[in-house]
Amino acid sequence: MTTEGTASVETALGEALAAIEEERDTLAEGAVRADRDAAFPKDSVEVLRRRRLLGAGIPAAHGGLGLDLPALAEIALRLGELCGSTAMIWAMHQIQVHALVRGAGKQPLIAEALRRAAAEQQLIASVTSEAGIGGNLRESRAALEPLGAGYEFTKHATTVSYGEEADAYLVTLRRGTAAAPADQVLVLARADQVRLRATGAWNTLGMRGTRSAPLELRGLVDAGQVLDEPFGAIATRSMVPVSHLLWAAAWTGIAAGAHRRAVHCSRARARTALRTGAFTPDPRLGRMHAALRALVDGVRQFAGDHARWERAGEFDGDLTARANALKITASEETVRVAVLALEVCGMAGYSEDGEFSVARHLRDLYSGRLMISNDKLNAVNSEVLLFGDDVLA
Repeated sequence: MTTEGTASVETALGEALAAIEEERDTLAEGAVRADRDAAFPKDSVEVLRRRRLLGAGIPAAHGGLGLDLPALAEIALRLGELCGSTAMIWAMHQIQVHALVRGAGKQPLIAEALRRAAAEQQLIASVTSEAGIGGNLRESRAALEPLGAGYEFTKHATTVSYGEEADAYLVTLRRGTAAAPADQVLVLARADQVRLRATGAWNTLGMRGTRSAPLELRGLVDAGQVLDEPFGAIATRSMVPVSHLLWAAAWTGIAAGAHRRAVHCSRARARTALRTGAFTPDPRLGRMHAALRALVDGVRQFAGDHARWERAGEFDGDLTARANALKITASEETVRVAVLALEVCGMAGYSEDGEFSVARHLRDLYSGRLMISNDKLNAVNSEVLLFGDDVLA
């Protein structure tokens, strides 16, 4: 990236972070309502639209802010501190945008979809889960079926985050009814091209505002809405590593929110203790800070490295192993930070109400271990270590 381009990104990022700070109260209040009611955070997402943050990762040439992955990670960190569900919704939308950008250079309908998404601040959802595949992203049962000049499909998805609120969907499908389960394509379907049928409810421990209920989707799309690049290549270079990065950033932001509450709680107690002369610093604050600092540094390091790999076209086993390791570490260590915050705040943290409550933070963070099983990712990394190159070189 040129010096001028870097300056432009830094300016846009600064403006985005300032906008989030100005909307802090709305986002924080929305987090409480979304968690309490298991409701989509409409007001918070409207803030993202009004501030044009849904177009953060869309290239400037298509009307977006043109932010790179390091900048997107910073936004996910900040949003996560205020509302975990909003941060995850925003992150998952940006993951879909990133997957589309490469195709936009070669496919007119994809380019037009990105321009429209930027102009209208549309929200794009992912439909990669499916009944009967056991959580395997790289296989599909549903298939494209030719119909006239386009294709139709029916897919039974086990989770579709904010599916009933989305303006468009990126759907994984077999290339055709005779194709193997791993012969997948990625299809962009507009909301007006899809019929939805809810097949289950969403009443969960955490991340309640993402509204990730199971859905049946029946769609009819034009041939130009099928991305030319095979899904396996898109997953390797974009969807998997960017998912792990932006998820990790959002979770780290949630942990930072819990840490902040623990610090404020400790300060309130310290003021009282100092007046009585009985002040003793709590070492758990130091442990929390050290763990959180390592998480933030890990997110920023991977974001910068991925941006470099992307420019050089270096998508190999090292990228996969690093992305998996980041996701595993973030999903486990952020919980540890939140648990320490709970211990520091005590009953004030255990309560669902009050300025020192970290109950929502802890519940939201437990979802990270389930968003692609850590055991599966450890198995993948074990295979890379056994049969691949030295990933620590």
